[in-house]
Amino acid sequence: MTKRIILILLFAVLVIGACKKGFDGERNAIAAPETFMAVDTIYRAGENRLTTLVDANWWGNSIGGFIVGYEVSTDNMLTWQFTKSQDSSFLLKIPPGMDTADIVVYVRAIDNLGQRDLSPASTLYPIKNSKPSVKFIFSQSLGGIPSQNPVVVFPVLKYSVMGDDPDGIDDIKEYHLFLNDTNATPFILPANTTSFLLQSLNPQGANSSCKVYVNGSNNSLNTSISGLLHDASNLIYIRTIDKALSKSAFVPAPAIWVKKVSSEVLLVNAYSSNKIFVQNFYTNNLKNIGITGFDTLQATEIVNSNYTQLQPDYQTQNKTFALFKKIIWFGDDATFSFSFGQRTTGDFFNNGGKLFLSVAINSSFDPLSNFLDWTPIKNLVNPPGGSVFRVNTNAVVNPTNSTWPSIKSTGIIASARPFEVPQNTATAGYDSLYWGGIIESKTGQSPTLWTGLSTVLAKRYNVADQKTNFVVSSIPLEKFNGNNNIDTLFQKVFKIELGF
Repeated sequence: MTKRIILILLFAVLVIGACKKGFDGERNAIAAPETFMAVDTIYRAGENRLTTLVDANWWGNSIGGFIVGYEVSTDNMLTWQFTKSQDSSFLLKIPPGMDTADIVVYVRAIDNLGQRDLSPASTLYPIKNSKPSVKFIFSQSLGGIPSQNPVVVFPVLKYSVMGDDPDGIDDIKEYHLFLNDTNATPFILPANTTSFLLQSLNPQGANSSCKVYVNGSNNSLNTSISGLLHDASNLIYIRTIDKALSKSAFVPAPAIWVKKVSSEVLLVNAYSSNKIFVQNFYTNNLKNIGITGFDTLQATEIVNSNYTQLQPDYQTQNKTFALFKKIIWFGDDATFSFSFGQRTTGDFFNNGGKLFLSVAINSSFDPLSNFLDWTPIKNLVNPPGGSVFRVNTNAVVNPTNSTWPSIKSTGIIASARPFEVPQNTATAGYDSLYWGGIIESKTGQSPTLWTGLSTVLAKRYNVADQKTNFVVSSIPLEKFNGNNNIDTLFQKVFKIELGF
């Protein structure tokens, strides 16, 4: 009995001691987590080495706690990046100038107490550098609309490029640009370049350095590139460099003829038919009044479904027109000329440019479009229902100013559109210059002279100095020399109004 009592007392003491430890003692600490990767070393040699873009997988265990994330290092544990993922792709860095390297990816787990694995898991990746590449991107003809890859330009050039690298696009360090000479010092373009524009600093010279604009920016880079030839064929080369300093092959764009700017005056021929006849009409009559120097741009010349002289985009064309102080533009497609001019003459006018625009407006032109907003035309006059406007042979068009000559048509114009002139504003004034000559024609009835609003030629001028900067005509002047006085009209328009 005594032994039984002693055993019961001993058990009671043990229980009391255990309970006390549970309440008054410290809880056992949770051990630091462990991290695991699928392999610790990948064995590859020579050409079988991996590219610098590698994949890694990992996981972690925690006894008594739980994993909240991981930290990864690819620079020998100098820096760590946190992630909750258990896999990722890494673009590993090969030291500059080297083709291969053995790079270790380290991973350490973190538990809910913030403890990190003191012995991170790792995998060694034997990698090799892959050469980058680059190519020029050109527009394509689509749905019957010609592409715009010019073969002849004034000294403003635009190119789109695409770089690539098997090790990942982020491995591209920069691009090297060359004008005509790949032995020259390369001009550096940033790694994010998708397009670049070159603008000559001396467009009248035999050659020039160029401002460089990247990715459509209106601000040029701080340095310029030299080597552009004027009135000559040019080859533009590009190559790309990766972060290991590996270089792609030189890639040339197709040869392009760059014309120097030889005059203040540009003739824009936007005719799709009778191009030579109309251009000769203008050049001969301009010479008759003493305007003998001008450059030309064939805005509608198409070869193999490609515009040969239009720039690839409006920004580049805008900078091209801004090279000139005066433009004489004639065309037979109102939609093309008005819409294209609206988007490409901003810099030209901002620089004080003066424009003459003669475009026959036929019945297919949308009168509700906003293509006229930039011109001395407020609205087109619409013929009454069932009627059309036209001009007959020997029709007389009258000047608003009696000192100007009346002009007479030499042929029928099947579709003619008079217009309304805008109201004057604080900065811009508008005046009609010529009116009349319009016939209203209706099926089954005799044609009658249109007596409504019939302005066909008007001007816009600056209120501040009263100087004209825009003259527009909705009739083709080459068909209005019936009085043999077109040279007098040219004298009034180009010499007196526009100050050529």
